[in-house]
Amino acid sequence: MAEVLPEQLEALAGQKNAPEFDVVVSDNGSTDGTRNCADYREWPFKLRFVDSSQKPGASHARNIGAASTGADVLLFCDADDVVDKNWVAELSNAIEASEGSLVAGALVHERFNSKKVLLAYGIPEDPQSLEALPGIDWNPEPFANYLPTVAGGNFAILSSVYSDVGGMNPNFPGGSEETDFSWRVQRSGIKVVSAPKALVQYRLRQDKRGIFRQQRIQQYARVFLWTQYKDTSMSGPSIKYSITEILKTLPRAINPSPAASAQRLRAVRILGGNIGAVQGIAKYRILEPLKNKIRPRN
Repeated sequence: MAEVLPEQLEALAGQKNAPEFDVVVSDNGSTDGTRNCADYREWPFKLRFVDSSQKPGASHARNIGAASTGADVLLFCDADDVVDKNWVAELSNAIEASEGSLVAGALVHERFNSKKVLLAYGIPEDPQSLEALPGIDWNPEPFANYLPTVAGGNFAILSSVYSDVGGMNPNFPGGSEETDFSWRVQRSGIKVVSAPKALVQYRLRQDKRGIFRQQRIQQYARVFLWTQYKDTSMSGPSIKYSITEILKTLPRAINPSPAASAQRLRAVRILGGNIGAVQGIAKYRILEPLKNKIRPRN
């Protein structure tokens, strides 16, 4: 985190038309000198580091960070991304105008990611102009055929609401915790809106190993999410679909041709996601229910 955090802090220091704010860095067990990496200058905000090393994971880090501040409004970003100069203002304005809704910002990708990586993820080009974008989108698209969600590294919420719903669930296995959080917030009666101009430059994984691992973990967690919401309209996992995709994309994922490098990365992403889905189905839809059935009664 020490390698990238200063760039994010500099971006926060350069905010335009923003209300006064403090910055809390939730240190989830770093060993790279993160706490010393910000000492090279004075910041235009109060900067605090809090220890969230008790349990690994983004959910616990966010919960500890949120609990450590007395602020009325919480804005979340990740250390390895970079916020736009209007990020604080756009999220703050949206949460005020929407009277305390959960506000989702927007992710953009071209600053840190090559065209080959964007192709691998199937991500379109960033918007060339923000003028046509609304200040607030009052009806964001649902996710997974259920309710809208937010990106864990770009959202705003009233601290009272964050506390009332119990924060993020640290039991999620490396993904989907922000969707579970968003859905619990909405089920508590709070609306989700989006602020399309609250931009964060997002770093995607760049190599085969990183892309494969990220997608495997995220889709594994997506199955766990489904177990929590299977009685809703959420679209669920399919073992048949995932196995078919694995067989179809495996040859492309191991194709050694330099000319196929972009397609190889894309295949690795699809392969990792579907392997993770199969692992999640095996654990959460087969083994866990079976274990519960045969567990002896006291």
